[in-house]
Amino acid sequence: MITAALLVTALLVTAGGCGRAVLSPVAQSGSPARGGRALTVLSVSFVSASTGWLLATPCADQVRTCRTVLMRKTVDGGRTWFAVPAPDAPPADMYQGSPPANAVGAIVFSSAREGWAFGPGLWQTRDGGATWRKTSLPGGPVQDLGMAGDRVLAVTGRCGDGGWSCSFRVYSAAAGSDDWRAVPGAAGTGVRPARLAVSGGLGYVFAMTADLGRPRLLTGPADGSARWRSRPEPCRAAWSGALAAAPGGGLFLGCGLEPGAGEQVKAAYLSGDGGRSWREVASPPSGGYLGDASMSPGGTIFLSGGRMDLYVSRDRGRSWHQSPSLQNAAGLAGAGFPLAGSTITDTAGFAFQAGVDQQQVWLTSDGGRHWAPVTVR
Repeated sequence: MITAALLVTALLVTAGGCGRAVLSPVAQSGSPARGGRALTVLSVSFVSASTGWLLATPCADQVRTCRTVLMRKTVDGGRTWFAVPAPDAPPADMYQGSPPANAVGAIVFSSAREGWAFGPGLWQTRDGGATWRKTSLPGGPVQDLGMAGDRVLAVTGRCGDGGWSCSFRVYSAAAGSDDWRAVPGAAGTGVRPARLAVSGGLGYVFAMTADLGRPRLLTGPADGSARWRSRPEPCRAAWSGALAAAPGGGLFLGCGLEPGAGEQVKAAYLSGDGGRSWREVASPPSGGYLGDASMSPGGTIFLSGGRMDLYVSRDRGRSWHQSPSLQNAAGLAGAGFPLAGSTITDTAGFAFQAGVDQQQVWLTSDGGRHWAPVTVR
């Protein structure tokens, strides 16, 4: 689960399958709104194939004077978007690594009513985004957040040395509660912010190590009833990595070696037993720098990151594909902005260009074979 350095990616609660939708080439926000500036998308979260929220900013360049985030909601799978209230917070991406404590860069909705905006601040809604209130955690800035059953997990911590020295600790609370408790054993240090994945009643936290050797993978019950412990981690070395958990317990892990000239050797693994054992699957293409992963219940996997195309596997990692209809998006990724993509169901998903001067979203209804552009205003 994907804001952090690259956690402009959406963090999703995946739902069951849905029928194939016909996507319109352009969708506008509002009731619906007509005209207006295209918004820069920061994060997207769907709770079903039809219902989702989008966090955005109207600012089209990296300037510290931008103090506004906006929210949009869809109930038709992303074909149209309308305005809903947003947290009274600035966008974290405008501050080049040192955002205000109340800034946000990502959203997660766990149901039609309950959601969070975070990174590094933490805001909560319990009425579907009609109202937001600022809250806090004892561990400091929020690095990542996700839902595991009826529990909310949050990774907190601070980074120094340009993000190359980070601490992390996992906290857990019942959904709808402000009683955050530190999860025993779920703490440590690493390179760049730690990443969180959840499935059922289990949580997983994944962190790169300072020597860029074997990463750390910790897991345990989301309610903190038992101490989290290390799991055998198949990557012998990693400069970057991506962890995804699918409903039902499946785990995907991708590891990338130190990159150069837009290329990176990558390896990929699957686990069906909560990370106790792993099997290697096909290596993803070498282009770009691995940053995030998302996996559906049926095993559709999206890989995204900096300077790379969106890589799609529809057979649990046995093969990887790229879509010609995303070539323009991948071309923009070559300029250094990561292309963020996430599954919603086995066939539905979305992607967006993670840069403050990018205003395009793409939707798929056939497992990433074809993508339709959507402009949100």
